[in-house]
Amino acid sequence: MNDLLELLKGGDLRSDGHSDEVAEEVIQNTEIFDLLLEGLNESDDLVRGRTAHALEKVSRAHPELFKGYTDKLIKLARDDHLPFVLWHLAMLFANLKLSDDEKKEVIFTLFYLLEDKSVFVKSWSISSLTILAVKNPKEKSRITAKIKSLKDTKSAAVRNRVSRAMDVLENDAPLPKGWSKVEK
Repeated sequence: MNDLLELLKGGDLRSDGHSDEVAEEVIQNTEIFDLLLEGLNESDDLVRGRTAHALEKVSRAHPELFKGYTDKLIKLARDDHLPFVLWHLAMLFANLKLSDDEKKEVIFTLFYLLEDKSVFVKSWSISSLTILAVKNPKEKSRITAKIKSLKDTKSAAVRNRVSRAMDVLENDAPLPKGWSKVEK
């Protein structure tokens, strides 16, 4: 494990640990991006989750760094078991500049994440799908239909997120505060 990832060890999943500091270090020195990306391969759930958290923050400032890594991120989102990793990947996907083929795969992956047991994973998938629909009008009707299908789910938090997404998608309301963390 490299020195950057060592900073992400210890504690428990209720804490982001030093994720913010690691993200800031990579934002300031993009040459160490690959060192952070290695954390997605770690078996330690804390390191992998905090890596995903840091990467999501990096994606806000430097989405270009992720070019060529979209397939790896999609595979991880479909295979990982840790909600902490999954919801940060869901958030990250909305920040990337994607080719048309990548957009289709990311949307499919976010649809898949809507089936996850975690309310956080579902909620952030809804937010990212909404952002992608706003950015990509050709995908709007398909995304809207999928999100709308969750309107009667058991979770009040997910129902609320669906309602807010429908306001954006059907009424052209602005994105709710906090859904997009990218500086305007």
